[in-house]
Amino acid sequence: MNRRQLIFIILFNAIISLVIALVVVWAVESRRPDSEVLQILATPPLALPVSQPTAAVVNAPAVDASATATVQPATTAEAAVEVGDTEVYVVQSGDSLSSIADRFRVPIDTLVRLNELPNPDYVFVGQRLLIPVGGGNEAGAPVATATAGDEPITQGVIIRIVEGPGDLLAEAVQIVNDLNRAVNLAGWVLDQEGGPSYTFGNILLFAGNYVWLHTRSGEDTTIAVYWNQENAAWSSGSVLRLRNPQGTVVSTFTVP
Repeated sequence: MNRRQLIFIILFNAIISLVIALVVVWAVESRRPDSEVLQILATPPLALPVSQPTAAVVNAPAVDASATATVQPATTAEAAVEVGDTEVYVVQSGDSLSSIADRFRVPIDTLVRLNELPNPDYVFVGQRLLIPVGGGNEAGAPVATATAGDEPITQGVIIRIVEGPGDLLAEAVQIVNDLNRAVNLAGWVLDQEGGPSYTFGNILLFAGNYVWLHTRSGEDTTIAVYWNQENAAWSSGSVLRLRNPQGTVVSTFTVP
């Protein structure tokens, strides 16, 4: 065997070995779960207090005008649901544990211990975190306060859009809080002159958040309430009015 043949055999074997190694690596990687799945498996389930069930947004009667609810600031649609001395926060896209800690003025270490987080540098979208209510605030730190029957508001809470007018299954009105504080919608009315009228129950709308009012029947959630009507309420040309408990029209919207 001459030198050229020997070199060829060596190179050929090297190439075969490299191909086999790449195939093995590919097979191992393809069977490895995603990092988010690993995090879910590693994170122990949150133990919510059973003695005080989670409060959900419901279409309840208007509360007394003197009642006051104090909440921590939030910026997402499913921001917080009160559970005893804690509240549940659902992690949104772009969140980090440090940003959540800053938002609620809670030390990161407190969140790590309370939620038994295995990796404080990693949270995933949809993860539910327990947040202490008021326990992590510095002395004198401001909190958002909403009062049922709040002082008259002339701007900031608006009718953003009406979807599917005339179609019972699709019809929905989005109400948005563009103020820099929370607002209790208890006693607020959505109507049109001479037409149907809906009165909101005890719904706390955080700064920057929204709620959908669906005309059809359904189960209320933190971002949607249902009117339980048998027919569509709005049509093209309808002028919707949003009035606060004092009767002041704070927003109008003409359905295209």
